Amino acid sequence: MGKLRVLMTNEPRSYREAIALALETARPQADVLTAGPGALDPEVRRFAPRLVICSRVTAFVQAEVPVWVELYPDHGPDSIVSFAGQRSRIPGMELDDLIRIFDRTRAFSLGAV
Repeated sequence: MGKLRVLMTNEPRSYREAIALALETARPQADVLTAGPGALDPEVRRFAPRLVICSRVTAFVQAEVPVWVELYPDHGPDSIVSFAGQRSRIPGMELDDLIRIFDRTRAFSLGAV
């Protein structure tokens, strides 16, 4: 399998760019695309990511992307993760959590989960 596609559209931009760089550094098998929140649905259609990290999930993302993270919705302390339709809430999401989600998504994509 090639690189796992990850689309990041979370705000603020500086946070999005820093997380993208850290993820690509920690996991060279990540193909990370960053875009503004308004480009979320069009970029999902074009890029076909397996993992989306965003500030506000859309119905289209929920229907089309196997794994998504709603990072601190409404600037609250918790993030929401949906893995193959199973949602969970993670308090105080950190970079290590996102890396674990990436690893699990990659394993799922390879059929190991």
